[in-house]
Amino acid sequence: MSSGFLTYRPKHLAKINAIRRAISQPDIYVQPVLNKGQVLFTPAAELDNEPASCYNCNFFNYEKSCKLIGEKVRIKKFVYGQPDKAIEYWPHCAAHCYGQPDYGPETFITRSDPTYMNLLWINAPKVGLELSGANCGGGNDGDDCDYYMTKIDDKRDAPEGFCRVLQSTVKNGDHCAAWGDDDKIPWQQAVSIMQEQAK
Repeated sequence: MSSGFLTYRPKHLAKINAIRRAISQPDIYVQPVLNKGQVLFTPAAELDNEPASCYNCNFFNYEKSCKLIGEKVRIKKFVYGQPDKAIEYWPHCAAHCYGQPDYGPETFITRSDPTYMNLLWINAPKVGLELSGANCGGGNDGDDCDYYMTKIDDKRDAPEGFCRVLQSTVKNGDHCAAWGDDDKIPWQQAVSIMQEQAK
């Protein structure tokens, strides 16, 4: 007895495969819009309204290393620049998982490439903050994302804005792995700075 659906035979495959290829072609007119799961989105409420950095991440071996990256890359905040223009930089990566760092002996889950983890150091709004890091709008002593757009000049004062990556409205204190900023320091440069400062 027929189920009411066409039963494909070898003669149908060429047409079906052509349809599949046409549907899966990239659209040359529009960038793909990612969803919140694809960018590891975390709402501000789940971050306790704190900016995201290694200092409030479960994977951080406090002031030492990351459980996901391994012992070869020292991870800690630092101050860099001339005394009158010094900037404090806070470590952050795409795998941020809000929680308490590990204050005990170093432990590791894996040893991932820091470049693939998007490990970088974020400039804080001022030196000496209790906590800084990344969030969409730069509120609560965080650093804003270049993809976060608001109708007012100072993003930090806007409770919400438009995310160009997600193509939707997000809260100022939200966070995701697509965070980007022109003032960040890549991990290789940060390691060099810390080694120089340790001499």
